[in-house]
Amino acid sequence: MSIQGRRLVVCVVWFAVGLMLIWRGLPYLGLRDVEGVTGLQPPNTWYALAGAVILGIGKGMSALKKGARRAVTHIVKQGETAPAWSVFSPVMFLLVAIMVAAGLSLRLGLEDSEMKSWIIGILYPGVGIALMIGGLLARKVEPL
Repeated sequence: MSIQGRRLVVCVVWFAVGLMLIWRGLPYLGLRDVEGVTGLQPPNTWYALAGAVILGIGKGMSALKKGARRAVTHIVKQGETAPAWSVFSPVMFLLVAIMVAAGLSLRLGLEDSEMKSWIIGILYPGVGIALMIGGLLARKVEPL
């Protein structure tokens, strides 16, 4: 698979995971009804959403930009004929496993439903926005 094709894979995967995280965060913001989740109420919904957008843009333009550059560097080092499954490095798979475990710990470990709604309501959409920005940047950034 070509370098541009593998960059597109990074873009699509990060963008899709970003959308999924935003969707998973909406109940905690009080913007989607899900049984067992107590969401925030206005005006707290809007404060948390603003925090998520600020967090997402900041993280996307800093940490995820660097992450996109690392992913592109990995892709370029592999050359034009590397297989599609080699898009992500082993370190990336480890990082994803750690992030999934951290997300599960937050959802299952926090007892205070209002605190959980604030944390997850800001964190999930914020990281989702950052991943979407990073995915788009992966199409254009230069390698490290």
